[in-house]
Amino acid sequence: MALRRPLLIPFCLVPLLGLSQAGAEKAAPQQQRAVVTEPYQGGWNVPTQAAKEEADESQFFAPPAPAAQQQLDLLRWERNASLARNAGTIPSVDHARLVDLAVDLNTTAPNSFEAHMANYYAQFPASSAFQELELATLKGADREELLAPRLVNAARQDNTVELTVRAKEMKAKGRIAPALYTVAEDILASLEPEAVLFAAGDMDAFPLWVEQFANGRQKDVLVVDERLLGDAAYRTRIWERTKAKGAVAAQAGFIGSLANATSRPVYLSLALGQQAMAPLKDQLYVTGLAMRWSRTPVDNMPLLEARWDRMRKPLDAGPLSKNYLVPGAVLLTHYRHIGDEARAARVELELRAMAKSLGVTSNLVKSGILQH
Repeated sequence: MALRRPLLIPFCLVPLLGLSQAGAEKAAPQQQRAVVTEPYQGGWNVPTQAAKEEADESQFFAPPAPAAQQQLDLLRWERNASLARNAGTIPSVDHARLVDLAVDLNTTAPNSFEAHMANYYAQFPASSAFQELELATLKGADREELLAPRLVNAARQDNTVELTVRAKEMKAKGRIAPALYTVAEDILASLEPEAVLFAAGDMDAFPLWVEQFANGRQKDVLVVDERLLGDAAYRTRIWERTKAKGAVAAQAGFIGSLANATSRPVYLSLALGQQAMAPLKDQLYVTGLAMRWSRTPVDNMPLLEARWDRMRKPLDAGPLSKNYLVPGAVLLTHYRHIGDEARAARVELELRAMAKSLGVTSNLVKSGILQH
């Protein structure tokens, strides 16, 4: 008998562990280097209020030329902080703040590189954001702030030639935190050939694209940026690329609709939030650092057993390190269920060490994964 994923463990852990993306903390200014450390660069802490106020006030004492850059840094910084507080999403109240900051910057330096970039962040993921990106590129094609948006735009257009160029640029200049490449390798090892993987964004998608298009690994996998599904043209490209049958689905329920319409295996990154996972929870099976969608039961335990010991499980990958607790918790519950005390004890010991290092032991106790 196929063994279904027990106890819907990922959905118990998601709200407790705060899985998904994180924001950035302010980095010290350096010449020719962005002031703001992005999530994928290892800046996964919410900026302190004191530091924020210092940056906010510094605008009024800066000479006219750097003022626009400082305003853009502040906008990016607040965006990252919102992502950190809200598990990779930006709520409407925070988005309104970004819009206000963009309006201010357009007043300070209209038609500047910084103004167009502010508009990009304020309007993302709408198609108009990428029009602003084109205008910003005309103003400063060599600016570091363009690296991530241009990579996203190449993926949005499903342009593999451009993706290769931008992925190589990101690898060379983007300063992606090394641990995120390890996470990306573990994600790819959790997938079948020709898989379609829905990813959350910066921290999981960027390293995956670099691994695929700069390093040439598992290019058969299609990484879909879940944030872009509001763009009808992007949904159509994904639908056609996967040879899905029928009419292109709307944004609401797109993942499930595509999974039902394509013959390619469909997976969800564990970095996706509960909102994306919950509608599909009875059809998702943890296979490592990803979840496989299936309309029929899947015996995922042999896959997990084989992959758990091979996963490298970095504990310095910010919030994505917590995602390793999900397959571990599934395995532990399985071993308890079948009465395999020896293997249960081994996995529990590893989970306890990981949880202690990540500061989430009480969360695992609260969820019932650890008994005390």
